[in-house]
Amino acid sequence: MCAIVDANVANEVFGPSQSPAGEKFYDWINAATGRLVVGGKLLEELKEGSPTFREWASTLGEAGRMRTVNADQVNAKTEEIKSKCVSDDSHIIALAQISGARLLFTK
Repeated sequence: MCAIVDANVANEVFGPSQSPAGEKFYDWINAATGRLVVGGKLLEELKEGSPTFREWASTLGEAGRMRTVNADQVNAKTEEIKSKCVSDDSHIIALAQISGARLLFTK
């Protein structure tokens, strides 16, 4: 199963002071059954805002724990649904629709 972590809680998952829920999420994406999905604006936000995410992505991402969706696909879907979303995170919804991810860690 694939999951998405929103940039606004990345430090709860990848940071040195994980929240209890963030720690469980981190353990899950590092287990055999979990996999993180990133792409488009979200990937940019995670790389810019979380040095520990960058470290994780370069190590465990290469080991198959992360799936990167084509940014052009995510951006096109974001534009398609932006006017229909109440959320200010239409790029997250677009990523979920394209990837099929059904688990989202956010606030």
